[in-house]
Amino acid sequence: MTQEMLEKMESQTNRWHRSAVILHSISVTLGVTSVLSSLIVATFIDELGSFRTKVFAGLSAASVAILETTGVGRKGNGFRQAQRHLKAETIRFREGESSVKDLTQAFTEAELMIGDLVIKMPSTSDAEQK
Repeated sequence: MTQEMLEKMESQTNRWHRSAVILHSISVTLGVTSVLSSLIVATFIDELGSFRTKVFAGLSAASVAILETTGVGRKGNGFRQAQRHLKAETIRFREGESSVKDLTQAFTEAELMIGDLVIKMPSTSDAEQK
């Protein structure tokens, strides 16, 4: 029972690690895309022409919008914190410094660190206040 539980916890920390890496990679990719697209528009506006300027400006805006509305970087941080928390408790458990109850409590706390996916959409009242 104990060995099976440890294997499940280690499998979960590996999944959370992968999720963190994927989400952080998406976050960095979107951030770099936004910055480079903006830089291209600002630097080469005459050379791009109207259509390409709109494409790069739209790409930049879409990248920022996806980053801001999904909080992909924050979600990646939550997975990373959860992975570290559960891994630390798993190590303590293996060393005999904690109980099954402590390990399951750490799992519950780690799940809360990840939290739910929240899509932040500005309301029309937010736009009117500005």
